[in-house]
Amino acid sequence: MKKTIGITGSIGSGKSYAVEIFKKICKENKINAIFLDVDSIRRNILEKESIDRNKLNEKIYNNENAMKEYKKYINPKIRNYLNEKIIKNEGIIFIEWALLLEDNLHDIVDSIIMVYCEENIQIKRLENGDLGKEKIIKRIKMQLANEEKIQKLKQLQKEFFIIDTTNNPKEKEYEELLKKEGLYE
Repeated sequence: MKKTIGITGSIGSGKSYAVEIFKKICKENKINAIFLDVDSIRRNILEKESIDRNKLNEKIYNNENAMKEYKKYINPKIRNYLNEKIIKNEGIIFIEWALLLEDNLHDIVDSIIMVYCEENIQIKRLENGDLGKEKIIKRIKMQLANEEKIQKLKQLQKEFFIIDTTNNPKEKEYEELLKKEGLYE
């Protein structure tokens, strides 16, 4: 089976945790799957091109036009990288991409799993990091609100699933979601 699944959700929603659970389930069920993290891909592209991420982040998170220009530059590179991986792979590909919907690059995936979380929990999860509450809220506001993401998913005419991580779902809920994806019985 060849299938590409996008995993999206706002910052602090629990995407990375969900990916770890999906990896575990795939391994236990011998599902041929690879996992790609767009943040890592982006970092590697910037590193190869000797672009200072800290300076870039300061610029793009404080200037909407700079963010638009950056996306025009980086998103085609990300798309090319992902397309190469999709063409070469015969199994399941999970692509973790916070801005999959915002960047309008959802056409490269067959289905989408949205990791949903209440905003106050997102903020709590991120407060121990290095951003600070003000920057966390600013980044959340730069992304589509959860309700907007859900509306966009409904309009795509593409298979999608939502997992609410607000109350830390059990592994069984992740398993059920992958069964709905048709990855195993």
